[in-house]
Amino acid sequence: MQSSASANNEFTTHYTTAIDSLCEIARSYFFLGRLGDALHLLSTSLQLLEAGEVTQKDRLKLLLLYGRVLIVDHLLLRGETDLMFSTILQAKQIAEATQDQQGIADALSLLGQAHCHSTTIAIVKSGALPFGTQGQGKYEEALAYQQQALSLLEALHDTRGISESFFCIGLVYQFWQQNDLAREYFTKALQVAEQYGHILEQAEPHRHLTMDALFQGDLDQALTHARLALSFREAGGFRPYQPLDHVSLWDIYSKKGDTARAQFHMQQASALAEEMGLTTLVSSMRSVIDRLETQQEDTEA
Repeated sequence: MQSSASANNEFTTHYTTAIDSLCEIARSYFFLGRLGDALHLLSTSLQLLEAGEVTQKDRLKLLLLYGRVLIVDHLLLRGETDLMFSTILQAKQIAEATQDQQGIADALSLLGQAHCHSTTIAIVKSGALPFGTQGQGKYEEALAYQQQALSLLEALHDTRGISESFFCIGLVYQFWQQNDLAREYFTKALQVAEQYGHILEQAEPHRHLTMDALFQGDLDQALTHARLALSFREAGGFRPYQPLDHVSLWDIYSKKGDTARAQFHMQQASALAEEMGLTTLVSSMRSVIDRLETQQEDTEA
């Protein structure tokens, strides 16, 4: 007859296998841009975490992935802020209780991203732009969490996480218009990602270096970064941000007077966004670009 301890171990093994499989499916949905499917699967899977045989490690794995998807959902679809923060904080609590340093670092990084994106969305919703917000108390929590995460990630030699944290810190400095510091951190993010072969982690630094080049009026440099951003995003298989890359290319080609290429990238952006259910993403991005150009013209006047 099977002992109770043996049965519990078997249950734990089965739960681990099930949660691993569910996370893999959810991650695939996420990368394909099927955010609704990923969120539904992960929220449904939370019920599994109530079982006593589920390890804290498995609980942490599912919550961290759920938090990551919620962050992107909030940025692209204005998803639930409270759920995003509560999920990541729950993951952080589990990681701290089990002294899981990697889990703590990942949760801190996600908290930094969540604060950064929620601040950006709130600013844009108010009709303003996130650039030039230093001294207003904006993004300070995002920076503090990301700096804590980076310290742990460096101790853990987590090069993927280090690259991501460098980028996120650079993003705060870009919003504060401390452009030299922003470029420094974006470059650090790229250097680490290139050195250790992290493909997807090279996309976002290039997209924001595109913006930096546009601020300086350097269309050729902007085009180089924009092409690289799309290339790395496609190579990494992450579709949710690809419409943003195409909108960047549309903007650059429009400014260069290349109507045909501009139109191609706008069509690509619109088609991808519609396919993923991100129906208002392209129009909102165009609106932000228009407002940013107006802000720059006012600054230069």
